Parts: sequence; structure tokens; C-alpha cells
Amino acid sequence: MNSRSRYVWAYFMIAPTLIGTLVFWGWPVLQSIMLGFQQSENFGLVNHWVGFDNYVKLFRDEEFWQNLRNTLYYVVLFVPITLILSTIFAVLLNTKIKGLSIYRVIFFLPQVTMPAAAAMVWVVLFAQDFGLVNHLLGTRVAWLSNSNYAMFVLVIVGVWGAIGLNMLLILAGLQGIPKSLYEAADIDGAKRFNKFRYITIPMLTPTLFFTSIILLIGATQIFDSIFLIIGKTNVALPSVRSLVYAYYQNSFVYFNPNYGAAIINVLLLINLVLTGIQFAFQKKWVVYD
Repeated sequence: MNSRSRYVWAYFMIAPTLIGTLVFWGWPVLQSIMLGFQQSENFGLVNHWVGFDNYVKLFRDEEFWQNLRNTLYYVVLFVPITLILSTIFAVLLNTKIKGLSIYRVIFFLPQVTMPAAAAMVWVVLFAQDFGLVNHLLGTRVAWLSNSNYAMFVLVIVGVWGAIGLNMLLILAGLQGIPKSLYEAADIDGAKRFNKFRYITIPMLTPTLFFTSIILLIGATQIFDSIFLIIGKTNVALPSVRSLVYAYYQNSFVYFNPNYGAAIINVLLLINLVLTGIQFAFQKKWVVYD
């Protein structure tokens, strides 16, 4: 088989995934970008080109800036906490302990739990009158309807749901570190903390870099926990409403898909910028050798 035939066969094998990506991701992205510059009528059957009018309205809207602050605040809290806890649990599960497989399954359970079912459990846990959290703390705090606490509840729920998958990714990175490095460190008499600092962390940085990107992109798209736990009639909604939730409201509740598209297009741009910054700075801390 010559090289050209191998290329043809390779493209044939990736064709289903490539076509699916273009149809179900690429085309909707292009449609969203176009909708942001249009004004739709008759349920989208008629579209008028209005240029940057939707974006001018967006940037003059104080609610948009509040939603942006909420989203970034969630990212700042969620990403480092999840990354740190996932790393700690991955290191613990990388040791030889009894029942290791059981612990891994327990940590991964949130990934296979129905979001709606999990949300109902969290609503009960943080209920003001009969919630377990208030019972244990001896308080009567309205965790879900108080704007001072609602965001922290969402962060707790988000971290709980994200640790399992990210822990497995980091665990795979840990198991890929050559054991010869630790053996050489043992010969030199290195202590456990020094081995973790000078061997484990540097060799784990590519995995941490990948995980941080996935976490950041996922965090900016928070929606389901706001919708299921906080709810659309909650007085604390303005303090936790994200850009994706605002997109949902404008597109499917207020029936203004053009304004909603403008919101989600700004979020796409923010994700591109943040990811680009991560790639720009990864040379300073990621070790590939």
C-alpha cells in the first residue's frame, strides 16, 4: 500500500467523526455567528441584517456585565479547587491501598449520575428548614435563595461532579511517569515530599495543562446546576446567572435568538482568548521532556 492509499484510508476512517463534527458543531457555530448580526422575524423565517446592533445593545446592558462577572467568579472558584482536589485524590489512589477499585468507582459515580436526580438530592441537602447541612451546622441558612451563598453552593456541586473524571485523567498521567525516576531519587535519599515536588509535579504538568483547559471551558458553560438547583423564580438567580443561562433565557424564554446568539458568541470569543492565554503561558510551566 503506497502512501497516498494510506492517506485515503485514514480519511475514510475519520470521516464519520469529521462529518458529525461539521454538521452538529461547525454548522451551528456558523449559524450562531450569523444570527448575532441579524434580526429575525416570523420565527426565524425572515432575517434582516442589522450589523453590530445586537452587540451594542449587549454591551450597554448592565445585566450582561453582571452575568459575565458571575461566570468569571464561578470559573475562578471552580477551576483551581477542582484541579487541586483531583490531583490530591489521584495521588492517593495511585498508592497501593486495599479496595482501590472500589474507591475509584465511588469517585467516578457522579459522572454517571443523572443530573436531575443529583440536583434533587442537593436541593434537599441545602434546604433551609429540613436540610442536612443546616442540621449538621445547627443553622437555618437559606443557602439556595441567599445571594451571598448561592454561588458557593453551585461551586460545591460543580466540584463534586467534576472531580471523578479529572481525577482519572490525572491518575493516568501519574501512572505514565517512569518509575526509574523515583528509584533514582530513592538511591539519592530523597524524601517523599521532594520526590512529589521535583518529580511528580513537573512530569504531571502536561496532564494538568490539558485538564485545566477542559475545566475552564466547561466552567464557563455552567447552566444545568443553575437551572435545576437555583431555578428560574429564585430571588438569588441574578447573583448566579451565567452567560449560558442568559443565552437560554433570551433565546427560548424571551424568544430573541439574535440577542441570545450575541451573548453566546461573546462567550465563544472569551473561551478562545482564555485558551490562547493558557497556551501562551504553558511554555513557562509545562514540562514535556
